[in-house]
Amino acid sequence: MVNPSLLRVAASFAAGILLDRIAPSVPSCEALWGLAAGAALLSILLARFHRALLAGLWISIAILGALRAESVERSYEDLYRRAPSLQEVTGIVVSYPDSQSGRSTFTFAPDNLPARLRVTLFLDEAAPATVLYGDRLQLRGSVKAPPRFADFDYRAYLAEQGVFAVMSVKEDSGVECLGRGGSFILRAGNVFRDRLLRRLDDTLSAENAALARGLLFGETAALTDEVSDAFRRTGLSHVLAISGMNLAILLAGVWFVLRQVGLRPAVAYPLVGVSVLAILWLVGLPVSLVRAAMMFGFLALGSVLADLGFVLRRSVRLGHGLAAAGLAILAIRPTALFDVGFQLSFGATAAIVAWAAFSREPRRWAGKRSPGHALLWKAAAYGSDLVAVSLAAQAGTAPFLAWHFGMLYPLGLLANLIVVPLATLALWVGVVAVFLCATPLFSALAVVFGALLTAMTWTTRGLARLPFTAVAVDVPFAMVLAGVSLYAFASLDVVRRDVTLSVPPRLGRAPSAPLDRTRSSR
Repeated sequence: MVNPSLLRVAASFAAGILLDRIAPSVPSCEALWGLAAGAALLSILLARFHRALLAGLWISIAILGALRAESVERSYEDLYRRAPSLQEVTGIVVSYPDSQSGRSTFTFAPDNLPARLRVTLFLDEAAPATVLYGDRLQLRGSVKAPPRFADFDYRAYLAEQGVFAVMSVKEDSGVECLGRGGSFILRAGNVFRDRLLRRLDDTLSAENAALARGLLFGETAALTDEVSDAFRRTGLSHVLAISGMNLAILLAGVWFVLRQVGLRPAVAYPLVGVSVLAILWLVGLPVSLVRAAMMFGFLALGSVLADLGFVLRRSVRLGHGLAAAGLAILAIRPTALFDVGFQLSFGATAAIVAWAAFSREPRRWAGKRSPGHALLWKAAAYGSDLVAVSLAAQAGTAPFLAWHFGMLYPLGLLANLIVVPLATLALWVGVVAVFLCATPLFSALAVVFGALLTAMTWTTRGLARLPFTAVAVDVPFAMVLAGVSLYAFASLDVVRRDVTLSVPPRLGRAPSAPLDRTRSSR
């Protein structure tokens, strides 16, 4: 299913980060780094004589993970105590503001503090938001440590993102612009994004405009409490979060178009990469989207190298890219391991990758058995894949949802099967409409876009009214659920190996035939 060595490297590194969190801290120093790296190299050399000695490598990598986590470990206890006394701060806006009628929310990096603030700027109802990425501001307002809710630790959630406090500011008396800073490229993206948002607000109804903001840009602040609660109760909040699913839908369409015009993967993948950069520029580098983009980059790299002949195509696996992406993200930001977004993204993706590995050979065999019904087979395969992928994603994310939020969504599969296809159509119509926003076609596309958004809202509200849509669970149940999910996917891998061995050689992985020099010379 996944290259065991690469998976173990990523798992060992993650285990070290987890060990650093739950065990007494070990001081990070150069001597320990060198000792762990040397032990890892020695284990690789000795493993050539006895494979069991490779266990030393996993232990060394775990130590490196703990040292990396310790090197960035920070405590905000002093800052939490100081927060109420901070009435005036100077710094720079480091995120695209999430604006709605009456308020604008953004991340702010103070000049003389080691962490960031989450600022809510209260505006005049009739005035548009005036704060942009890169603005240097002097803010005056009330600051406090983030609250902890009964069902969610908001303080810990913000701490994982380097934010130690929330600040409330009134625009008419608490904001003074001192200049500009940051990247001019991101500032231009913020300006263009705001124009698109205003165009959507002017064209769509208030409810559909708020939903469009969430679907296209990940802004959910303008959603009404009723709509937000409906998406939350049905387990469909991920539809309105710019992350892996939204990016995958967009990139699948771009990939389909590029392949239809005959571009080989070595050319198509870089063009898809440009699309990823354009999306990041327009949306504003949210952590969830950057994480999904990194996963795509590692997944695509192997295919490009195979297409160019640098590696064997049979060695390219989705699991390789997923493990490499996880390792890279944790090396850059070890605290991502405890971020619920990271856990949900990798839980869902790993489950889908496991299913893809399991279903590859059976699908190939079934397709060969029914060559006369190609269209019918493709339709059946698409339907079964939609069900299976949704079910796999639900199984991969359910333990984390139960652990962090104490909720289980028994009707999540049904909700995803109905709403995700609608969201896919709406996302693509919305993207095309945004791309053609300066043309007369925008108005016609906006009508279709609005109709799809209305269908999404109506369907989600209807599903939210069904009994047992959301069920409260406790932490022990979440642990049992995680064990069941792990057992199910381990069983899939065992069955996959048996099925692969039972498939006839000509339908499975047949050894490559020797090159016919006579035919090749012709």
